[in-house]
Amino acid sequence: MKALIDEWKHMLGGRTVFILLLVPIVVAAVFGYVFKNSQINEAPVAVIDLDHSAYSSQLMTKLDASQYIHVKRVFENDTDPDMLLYNEQFSAVIYLPVGLEANRLQGKQSNIGLYVDNTVAQATASLRTGVTEVITAENAVLAAGSLKASGLTDSQISGMTSNMVVQQRLLYNPTNSTMMSSVMGFVNTVMLSLIGGAALAIVPRLRSEGRLQEEMNHPVGILLRVLPYALVGCISFFLSIGLIKQLGGLRFEAGLLDMLIPFMLYTTTLSLFAMAVGWSAPTPEKASGRIMILMMPSFLLSGAQLPVSMLPGPLQVVSNILPLTWHFKFLRGMGFRGGELRYFIQELGGILILLSAFAAIILVLMAVEKRKLSKVEVRENDVSVPQQQTMAHS
Repeated sequence: MKALIDEWKHMLGGRTVFILLLVPIVVAAVFGYVFKNSQINEAPVAVIDLDHSAYSSQLMTKLDASQYIHVKRVFENDTDPDMLLYNEQFSAVIYLPVGLEANRLQGKQSNIGLYVDNTVAQATASLRTGVTEVITAENAVLAAGSLKASGLTDSQISGMTSNMVVQQRLLYNPTNSTMMSSVMGFVNTVMLSLIGGAALAIVPRLRSEGRLQEEMNHPVGILLRVLPYALVGCISFFLSIGLIKQLGGLRFEAGLLDMLIPFMLYTTTLSLFAMAVGWSAPTPEKASGRIMILMMPSFLLSGAQLPVSMLPGPLQVVSNILPLTWHFKFLRGMGFRGGELRYFIQELGGILILLSAFAAIILVLMAVEKRKLSKVEVRENDVSVPQQQTMAHS
């Protein structure tokens, strides 16, 4: 308990609490506001109309009526689509070929070109959906007219053209909001660097102050030193999520008490992980350089940016030793999908095993450190005894 109080005093005496609380809140507020628009509506599109027919004009009007498409300019002559996309004036180019209307009247196929600037895929996802919807509707109208002419009833036509209909529901993130992916990924990366950076320096600080040997006589006390950082980090998480929810419209279903246990387990496990990584550093300054050992694997393998299921098999196994991987399981399962804690017993067991493993590693490191110090003391005693005997004879 003495070590815990000492760590609280150290944290409150500096800027650590201020940084742990303020930086994530500022990041959450900025990113929540910047990325509040979850999709692009009225994406600017250029149309190259080589048919110059009444139907091509009607089709352009229907495309422009889609909420995802804005026909910004129409070109009457053949134009290189690349020239229209270079300067980002248009998100896509639609190419209407010669004979479009004639082929429609004759029941022949026409190849309509859609050239999409996919350098930023999220910017054009809704646009492609809008074009597909319009063309699908036009094909259905054409098919219905042909079948009607053959004497079929409206019911029979509907059965033939739409025999099976997929009725989909986009659950949990129907607007494809980046709040649940990019923004939360970045906020968690910032939190990881702050909590991990603070916990990295605990043991090197004690070593540089000459207190580590004495503190190791109470192993539990050293482990308890991570709790202040874990608790303040947990509070910072709640404040950050609240801001993103208010400013960015984040859909977060879990309540405060529901997420308290998962968040506290994550911040504690992360702090122990950081303590183990920074254990052998001689000074806090040397320990700070090891933060990349925490950040790079977590950013790449935890599911922050890329789904874990897309990783190669061995890397999926490695991801399970990263606290952030388990954090995202709780964050998405409970916070975004609204699951209750009782559905995550397996995940709770997994992160508790991980927490225990890191605590065990620290205890092993402590034992190794004690052995080294005892050997040093034995050597010093062996050297000092002959010196004392020599001085006595003289």
